[in-house]
Amino acid sequence: MTTTRIAFLLLTLAAVLPAVPSAQGRPTFSGTWKFVASTPANYPGSNGWGVPSPTIVITQSPTELTIESGQFGTSPMKVVYKLDGSDTIWDGPSSSQSGSTAVVKWRTKASWDANRLVLYTWNTALNQMRDIVSLSDGRLTIVRATEQPGPSTNATLTYTR
Repeated sequence: MTTTRIAFLLLTLAAVLPAVPSAQGRPTFSGTWKFVASTPANYPGSNGWGVPSPTIVITQSPTELTIESGQFGTSPMKVVYKLDGSDTIWDGPSSSQSGSTAVVKWRTKASWDANRLVLYTWNTALNQMRDIVSLSDGRLTIVRATEQPGPSTNATLTYTR
């Protein structure tokens, strides 16, 4: 094979391959999800941090993922993650176990790990949470790790539509 033919073949492949869809596209997590189970069973979160919400509503666009849940109180809390990996920072209410309230800074960040979405959430009350979100067989699975002053916890949460 001549150098010209090899160059032509490589140019042709370079032009055609980007048009071929990937074998596995990234999942869409949008929908209303109801809590089914946790491992360990009856996972309580960590002193109120990371408690599984009975229902979560996820809205996903090409640029953002928004999660609405009651996990941070009785009214739904809306948390936004930018899918380009940049931070989202905002002020929001927080309360302690003693009932005192304060306004804290919240920070979120998302990154893709193949077909899983890794969501990071921090606040200035020294709480951190990492959720690894995936879809399989119609189930939404969240592998959750929390850290805060005091004990840290880990769990796998399962949701269905």
